[in-house]
Amino acid sequence: MKCIVCDSREAVIHGQCESCFSGHIQVTTSGSVDVTICPKCNAFKIGNSWSRGKLEKPLIKKINGNLATNNPNVSAHVFGNTVELKRIEGKIEFPVELETEGHKIRGGEHDIPAKILLNSCPTCNKITGSYYEAIIQLRTLTAEYSPVLSTILDEISGMLDNMHKSDNESFVSKIEPVKGGIDIYLGKKNDGIKLSKYIHDHYFSDTTRTKKLAGRREGEDFYRHTFLVRVFNLEPGTLIWTKEKTYILEKVKANALTVIDPNNERRHDILQNDFNSGAYSFSEETLETKNFIVVSTENSESMVMDQDNFQVLTVKGSYNGEVKAFNYNGKYIVSTL
Repeated sequence: MKCIVCDSREAVIHGQCESCFSGHIQVTTSGSVDVTICPKCNAFKIGNSWSRGKLEKPLIKKINGNLATNNPNVSAHVFGNTVELKRIEGKIEFPVELETEGHKIRGGEHDIPAKILLNSCPTCNKITGSYYEAIIQLRTLTAEYSPVLSTILDEISGMLDNMHKSDNESFVSKIEPVKGGIDIYLGKKNDGIKLSKYIHDHYFSDTTRTKKLAGRREGEDFYRHTFLVRVFNLEPGTLIWTKEKTYILEKVKANALTVIDPNNERRHDILQNDFNSGAYSFSEETLETKNFIVVSTENSESMVMDQDNFQVLTVKGSYNGEVKAFNYNGKYIVSTL
């Protein structure tokens, strides 16, 4: 059946072809659309709140709410996801699709007045303004810089990159090397909580958290939080003691120190909380260590030979191959690591 208007194209709706039907439909726009775009991170604001992600979907939703036609039975909406912002001309251009009685028909190109602004979003303002809510102060137990701090910084930097991808409020304001450590300034207090916990769970350490009033924000007191994280950096062979006993540090684990009692050469673990309670002290120097070749083993003792002077001596324990031993007051105690 031919179109009753033009008699040249096939009729698809109400006896008319798509071109003739849409030609009688007038699409009108009401009001205008205000859009603010952050030139630094591409966040955008339509209305009163900032958003991130793709601009097209919320913008099209806003435009569709401002479209109408001269036929109450025909609705109009943006076709596809194509919108073009014309900032200088002060408008947004878009194709329209008409819909009626289950039929969808292209309705030509249209535009709506728009105020398109370029302004930094609050998050970018915080970053450029050195805003921070928390500081992680990375230090060592001895207050001397150690490569372990750089290792930790590399690990948490990767975590912060992932946090920032999911939440732009998670950012590093600055990283500042200081005497004996590193200070990391964070945009969110909760990131300080997460990262200090990660360090505590993966490295033998002690965390002290404090807060300081920094002012008022939105009618409430605003605090900055400091997480002082002291990481254990003592080497195997360090002497650790209490009032009653002396121990030799053999191994550092995430949640415990393995130590040797030099009197009976038994090993046990000192847990983080126990060590951090203040009951333990430590030496500033480590014991001499020597490498030995095992000559023979019998009755839970081993004959070992000093690789330097070929002297043979007896040590407690059954071993083979090569071993390393701590020299504790002339007594050699083998490390089982």
